[in-house]
Amino acid sequence: MTFNPGEGLAGVDEVSPLLKQVPIFALFAAALVMSSSISTLTVSFGPALVLGCALIVAATLLAAVLSRASLLKFATIVPALDFLAAGCLRHVTGESHSIYASLVLLPVLWFAALEGRRYVLYGALGAAVAILVPFALGAQTQDNPNELLRGLYSTIIFAVTGWVVNNLASRARRRLGAAREQAAAAGEELSRAAQIQRFLLPKEAAPLPGYETAGACRPSKAVGGDFFDWYPIEGGLGFTLGDVMGKGAGAGMIAATTRAVIRSARKSEDPVTALALTSDCLATELSQAAAFATLFHARLRASDGRVLFSDAGHGLTLLVRADGSWERLASRELPVGLLPEATWSSFEVHLGPGDMIVSFSDGVLDLYDGTLRAIDEIARLATAAGSAKELVNAVRKRASRRANPDDVTILAVRRDAQQGVLGSVKNSARESPVMAPAG
Repeated sequence: MTFNPGEGLAGVDEVSPLLKQVPIFALFAAALVMSSSISTLTVSFGPALVLGCALIVAATLLAAVLSRASLLKFATIVPALDFLAAGCLRHVTGESHSIYASLVLLPVLWFAALEGRRYVLYGALGAAVAILVPFALGAQTQDNPNELLRGLYSTIIFAVTGWVVNNLASRARRRLGAAREQAAAAGEELSRAAQIQRFLLPKEAAPLPGYETAGACRPSKAVGGDFFDWYPIEGGLGFTLGDVMGKGAGAGMIAATTRAVIRSARKSEDPVTALALTSDCLATELSQAAAFATLFHARLRASDGRVLFSDAGHGLTLLVRADGSWERLASRELPVGLLPEATWSSFEVHLGPGDMIVSFSDGVLDLYDGTLRAIDEIARLATAAGSAKELVNAVRKRASRRANPDDVTILAVRRDAQQGVLGSVKNSARESPVMAPAG
């Protein structure tokens, strides 16, 4: 990974020239205030001080201009001016006795932090210039014959400091580059996982005459732990909504496994079989992952609308009647994978013309107040919807308006309304009076 000032801020040098310049300007201004207010800090040559002030102001204004990405390649002009300004300040405040000599260190570090060994040399040359400025302005060495040696030694110290900083910055760039490459690879893998997860969701409505299916899944992260599914079975349709504990790639992998296991039981007429197989999988192959999932799994017989279903700790499924009434198909049984010895029961309901089964994850509740009271809001949406697709689109639209803390998933299966079936709308809600154990 290389740093190219002409390509914007990158690597460890992500601070704009203006932000780098502000501390130098502030310390120079503090030096002026101290020299004018403290009697022991005298100014020996006014014109040189004015020149230093002009240079530091020019450097700061230039830093503001060169902070634009297109001009960053010229940013090293700023610390070069700082060296000259520091040299002027050092000259007028005591030369080798000046308390401000250490100000030279900041532009040295500016150069040293840039990518490339040549910037260590540039910083050392700049420090040498700052030290030689007093001689260029007429300083005499008779009173202090060691001044040149002092300047040479100080330049070496600044050069070594710059070399150390340059090495540390280079290591940081390499580590940052490696971290970014790893992050990019992980992001690509996560994107691929999200794409695969989308591929596993049904793309089209189930080809079941007389019935309509619709579903949507909006993960809170790239990959989610929710899923919905439907597939043809003999004489009807199997459909499932699942919510795996957790979020992210791990939950997504378990969700994909759960979907596959449930599908493997498609030839069994009892939906409990699918839950038992899933529980065995989570308790054996995935036991170390401590994974569990809530599931609503059902089998629809198309000829008469009979629905056999099992609910493993989900409890967020509604039976919405054509007359506007609705029932919640509540669950009192455990999620799959929570306890190896858990068992489930199957129940039976019937879909009349215009009736609809709606199952959703708890992320849908978060679109409202996050409590079970939100079920009433979802039921109102369902009774007002003219189709399963209309209901799902309404929930999808609401979810798209905000950042959701949990995966948002909904599945709807509706039997087509027949002429003369629809009755008067009733605003009633009761808990599963029509639900009965199967068989």
